[in-house]
Amino acid sequence: MILRSVLATLALMLVVGTATADQRWQRVEAVTQALDNRVPELEGLSLELPLVAEDGSSVALSVSFTGSLKDGEHIEKIRLFAPGNPRPEVADITLSVLASPANIATRIRLSETQQVVALAITNQYRAFLTTRDVRVTVSGCLVGGGDASAIAMANPRLALAGSTRQGQPVTVRSLINHPMETGLRPDGQADDSIEQQLVESLTATLNDEPVLTARFFTGTSANPYLQFQLTPEEEGELKLVWQDQKAEQMEAIQPVRF
Repeated sequence: MILRSVLATLALMLVVGTATADQRWQRVEAVTQALDNRVPELEGLSLELPLVAEDGSSVALSVSFTGSLKDGEHIEKIRLFAPGNPRPEVADITLSVLASPANIATRIRLSETQQVVALAITNQYRAFLTTRDVRVTVSGCLVGGGDASAIAMANPRLALAGSTRQGQPVTVRSLINHPMETGLRPDGQADDSIEQQLVESLTATLNDEPVLTARFFTGTSANPYLQFQLTPEEEGELKLVWQDQKAEQMEAIQPVRF
């Protein structure tokens, strides 16, 4: 009887310990601020990352919504956090109804083994949150290389994966060359001699109607890649505009035809 009681107590301690570990995001100020007093639902959002990242400077990530939405409700924002990085923000992505279903893929930097957090917020103020632990073998390179004064965007690319049909989602893939200089030393300390130079944002429009806006931070990998869904109701012109911190812009255009 005593042994059974001890085993039951140990089992309860294990459950409590696991639940506590799963709530580590509650101690991340950037995440709690983004929630803005919302209580997130912990089911309905899927986050895919490798269990082990051999190279923390470029780690593939995908996030998709698998839950249920109410009438007129859509995912309006997806926010990504890497709390173990010197700066936890990775990317903020704002989506219109044209960018549905909410299905995003990108590449991120991880400086150490940590729990990555994905947060989705709907236009009806609901929040969904999920996490994934990633073991990092080699720390992500938080300092760019080469001549910082010569950093510039180059070679913007935009493609639709597959045929396009009215009212049906098609995958959009985008990429631009840029080293994403973080302005950080390996220990995460600011260095005035290395100026931060990032691709700051990506804006997508269809016939000048907003589709998606992405804000990139130091946790986004070099040569920012972003994949998302487009559900067009009419033919037209899909236009992507990248802007860096110097306010320089580059664009790519893709016709959308049914």
